[in-house]
This record gives sequence, C-alpha cells and structure tokens, in this order.
Amino acid sequence: MRLALMLLLLSFSFPALSGETNYCFDFDGKESGAKLEQLDGLRSLNGTRSYTFEAWVRPRTQGGGGRGRILDQERSGLTFYLSDDARVGFRPSKDSGWQLSDKGVISFWTWQHVAVSSDGKLLRFFVNGKLITATPFDAALSITSKPVWIGNGVGEDDQPRGFDGWIDDIRVSAACLWTKDFSPPERGIFRPSVSSTVLDVTFDEGPAYKLALDYSTYNAEVLSDEDVRRASAK
Repeated sequence: MRLALMLLLLSFSFPALSGETNYCFDFDGKESGAKLEQLDGLRSLNGTRSYTFEAWVRPRTQGGGGRGRILDQERSGLTFYLSDDARVGFRPSKDSGWQLSDKGVISFWTWQHVAVSSDGKLLRFFVNGKLITATPFDAALSITSKPVWIGNGVGEDDQPRGFDGWIDDIRVSAACLWTKDFSPPERGIFRPSVSSTVLDVTFDEGPAYKLALDYSTYNAEVLSDEDVRRASAK
C-alpha cells in the first residue's frame, strides 16, 4: 500500500508536457528495461486483428542476441522488435510465428519512426512512413495479464534481448491507422490521444523520474529500472 501511494504521488508530481520538453529512454542492450504492469489498455486488444504498434527508435546496434525488443510481454507471444539483417519484426501470438520486414530497412545512430499495422488481412511494416513490407496475415493478437517490457525481453533461448539505443513516443492503437505511405507524427510533439489509443508513452516527464506516464485514457505507468537513463531526445 505504501509503494502504491508513493507511485501515485510521483505520478502527480511530473511537469506538464510542453514543446520545450523532449526526453526518451536510453537502454544499454543488456539488462536495462522498463516494465508496464497496468495492462487494461493493451488487454483490450486481446483477440483483435486490427491494430497499430509504433515507436521512434535510434538503435546503436541490433541489440541483445541481434534482436533487441521494443515491446515484449513476459512468457507471451507479443513481441515488437528489431531483427537480424536490420529488419523490423513483430509477433502477435506464439502460434502466429515471427513476422519480418524486408532486410536492411533499419539505420543505426539515426532516429526513425517504425510501425506495424494490421487490418486483419495484411500485416504492414513501415519505416519513416514508407510502406516496406505487406504480408498476408490474419492472426489475432494474444495479450495476457503478464507484464510488458519496454526495451528488453527474453528470447526462446532464455537469453536477454535488450534494446541497445534510444526509444521514444511509443503508441499502440486499436485500429489499422495506415495502409499506404504516410507522413509520420513528429517526434517530441505531443499528440492528444484519440478513442483508438490504448497506450501512449512519451517519456517526457524529465530525467529525475523513473516513472513514465501513459497519456491514453487508461492512465498506466511505466517503471524503469536503475540502469535506464532518461536522455534528451535530440
């Protein structure tokens, strides 16, 4: 109870978002990570075939095991990650298998917007708003009540899959937002949530805080471990 009260007080002490504030999480590609345990928003997507996962990333390398995780649910199939050969990967459930973009679409030491969007017929991969790969795919999302890691996860070999680099502006939507090329949302500019937004984490609370807030209507909190730094997202 004392811990819950402390987290609640911290959540109300964060400064308001402004155009002058733009931070991100800096992951070391090893053990560092942040954990989301309030899953009402993501759980609302369980069983759906229409969804969008997006984030701004600036990887230094491919990450742990060459497959650093952006989002990864514990002991579940849900995984949004960087895969080998500079690809974007996604798995909505254990039974659906690993889905991959074309090779060579990820750049290192460069900010880029990555997105995966499904309309229940095609799974589409986008980088900086450009449609990279469209794969026939109709598997539903499987989301359990287990915590979801940001910037880390575990591979099928039980080895860490840490993201090596910076992650910013993670957003998950209960809708297929894009089916063709689009202009990605500008990084660091606050986008108000809409009815389809189930998770919206900007990391802009400032470098002194280990908590990041979800600005969707679900109001979840992301708690980072001591190895995660909140860096200026320049």
